[in-house]
Amino acid sequence: MKTILKSVLTLALASGLVLAAQAQKASTAQASATILADLTIDLDVTQNAIAFGNLSANTPGNVVLDANGTSNLNTGSVTNVARFDLAGADASVTVSYDPTVTLTITGGGTATMVMTPQVVGDALSTNQSGALAVASGSQVTLSSGLYFLWVGGTIPQLNNQTTGSYEGTFNINVEYN
Repeated sequence: MKTILKSVLTLALASGLVLAAQAQKASTAQASATILADLTIDLDVTQNAIAFGNLSANTPGNVVLDANGTSNLNTGSVTNVARFDLAGADASVTVSYDPTVTLTITGGGTATMVMTPQVVGDALSTNQSGALAVASGSQVTLSSGLYFLWVGGTIPQLNNQTTGSYEGTFNINVEYN
């Protein structure tokens, strides 16, 4: 009787394991990656700074350094627009940059000004004047592995701005989509 009881229990246990095993399900997913040429962004050796020039402490309107280089407003006579050169595979790239740049007086003061960047871009290095606006977070497409970004900006009207030299840093990032 004990043997029969052990046999019945063993059979029931084995049946339960088979049923439990049938309740398990599995699935798979493919994994992939596409390797592209290294994406680089370099500051141009000539157009290597955003410079508004010499400004009056009481400039009567916005100071606009046009990224296209065609219509500056209230800037000094010697200005410069920065240019960034992108290189990599012919692919779509997301461009992201700071929405504002704080310019702080050099030499230990606390006075500041806020610049709002203006960024334009084109696949041709010779087409700055016709380059189109590039909003932060938007996509551009490298053509022949190249794309060019020009950066200017706007500083609000100056009212009794502390005199001196001001500096800040514009940050820009690019990544393949």
